[in-house]
Amino acid sequence: MALSNAMKLLFLLVVFTITTTLAMQIASSSDSDEVTPGRNISSSEGERSLMQRMLRGKHHKRSQKGRHIHQGKKKRRGGRRQALPRSLRRPRFAGEKQPVGNVAAVVAQDGSGNFPNIKAALDASLKRGGDGRYVIHIKSGVYAEHVVVTAAMKNIMFTGDGMGRTIITGSLSKGETGGTAESATVRVIVLKIKNKLAFDIAVIMGDGFVARDITFRNTAGPQKEQAPAVTSIAPHSAFFRCGFEGYQDTIVAHKGQQFYKECDIYGTVDFICGGATAIFQNCNLRLRRSPRRTITIAASFRETPNSPAGFVFHNCRVTAEPDLSQVIGTHEIYLGRPWKPFARTIFIQNDFDVPIQPEGWLSWEERGEGTDANKVYYREYGNRGIGSSTEGRVKWRGYRVMDSNEASQFTVANLIQGQTWLPSTGVPFDAGL
Repeated sequence: MALSNAMKLLFLLVVFTITTTLAMQIASSSDSDEVTPGRNISSSEGERSLMQRMLRGKHHKRSQKGRHIHQGKKKRRGGRRQALPRSLRRPRFAGEKQPVGNVAAVVAQDGSGNFPNIKAALDASLKRGGDGRYVIHIKSGVYAEHVVVTAAMKNIMFTGDGMGRTIITGSLSKGETGGTAESATVRVIVLKIKNKLAFDIAVIMGDGFVARDITFRNTAGPQKEQAPAVTSIAPHSAFFRCGFEGYQDTIVAHKGQQFYKECDIYGTVDFICGGATAIFQNCNLRLRRSPRRTITIAASFRETPNSPAGFVFHNCRVTAEPDLSQVIGTHEIYLGRPWKPFARTIFIQNDFDVPIQPEGWLSWEERGEGTDANKVYYREYGNRGIGSSTEGRVKWRGYRVMDSNEASQFTVANLIQGQTWLPSTGVPFDAGL
């Protein structure tokens, strides 16, 4: 037993000596990245030195590889746009989906970006050479700009730092500009279309516009009547996690295929209006106190009864803002009214946390009671909450509670063919009910 213990002790001493010697040799050889020319080294020391250099080289190559990729994007042949340094790139949040395309421009009021305002970044997009996705990151701040995205500015994407953090604001209204869409905080304009809309106005048709994590705010107030935050008539436009703050005509969705996902939309009268084919999915419709004490959510129109246009609200929540909650008993709330004949508005599987008038729908006062009854296409399906009862709804020929087969016609897949263009925007969507 004693002999055995002595052998164990001797073995441990040998191991300790070898380990200590190796550690000292490694520490000594790590002081230099390269072997001094002409130095005579043993085979074992050479192997250790070689291994250390290989490990350091591997680590060095890994870090250099990242830098080479970045530099390669930054400096390309043929005059293509340069990528931004890492310090200017928009930070990512946990669970956030990467926007489609590299950030091409950063707008910041504190000088940390490469453009001081949104207009300058948009003007720079015209020099990119092609119509590929052009991502403009707008850092936190309040930007008092009247933003115009022209037809030549295709596939523009605005990314902000979040609703309530990146804010684009203005205070124009119909009375100041002569038209509803002209007063929008953000417009995408291609040409002047006369005698086509309610006002002789510039309209949006620049294709592929996307905005995410931004608030669009019109501060004209409830007394100024029509004062949009955003007007869009692009063939395709999408908004993800955006806020739209206004009162009357907050969103003017005039034409084209439009998609709104997880957005907060504030308003009073016709605060979502136009003739687009638009789907609002998982959005919050936030009702505000109205000077008229009448609130209408949607005012859509179609030029002909065969037009595919219409508004669809799918899995949204309708709530009252604090200013309205205090006096909600004095207000009449309607799902919508027809801006023009053949209007089509559909509510599918929404939560109504406010009392809706039993009739549900309102006629356009200038055309008289009953004029629109046979021309509108108004539908409801599977809604929930205190305002969802359809027992007292209007007895119009153009209104009914539809079944699941009819409701399936108004999904992202079937109404706006979302699978063909939404994936390129990076905006998530539910294709079906």
